[in-house]
Amino acid sequence: MRIAITGTPGTGKSAVARRLRALGELVIDLNGLAFKHHLLGPYDRKRKTREVELASLARFIDRQYPKKGRIFLESHYSHLLKVDRVVVLRCAPAVLRRRLARRCYPESKVRENSLAEALDAITSEAVARLGPLSVFEIDTTRRRPAATAALVLRLARAGFRGAKRFAPGRLSFSEDILRNPELYTRKTR
Repeated sequence: MRIAITGTPGTGKSAVARRLRALGELVIDLNGLAFKHHLLGPYDRKRKTREVELASLARFIDRQYPKKGRIFLESHYSHLLKVDRVVVLRCAPAVLRRRLARRCYPESKVRENSLAEALDAITSEAVARLGPLSVFEIDTTRRRPAATAALVLRLARAGFRGAKRFAPGRLSFSEDILRNPELYTRKTR
């Protein structure tokens, strides 16, 4: 079973992936894999990043990791690949903003990612691709990475049966936009 661990930057994907690896699970860092094997497109100056060539990455994963056993794919775009289940890590936008600021993200990226989180962007993409029965949301706002990893592993081992309380749509951070509209609008000079 291929399981995507996804979410906006700052929600805890990498920390959870490290914990899962420590527990003996096979976890693929898609960003590292794409960089190492030159599966990146041209540099986007405006966004200051290089997009991953998803089709090439998908073919590489299919060749290198046949679909036997449990494999976790970790990245903010892992839900866009061929997976059986998606775990979307979520975080309250106010906490997410603090986490991203500590990482020295530019204000524009903090705003963009906070808005994506408030609007359920990744969950919506995952549900559109796989349907609501294959997508699960975990709130990491107050949950430590070790506890989140243990929960993800418990759900995976159970084949995600009985995981209704993690169904998409139960978490909503959209009220943050109404409470703090100035944090989501572009500053003008």
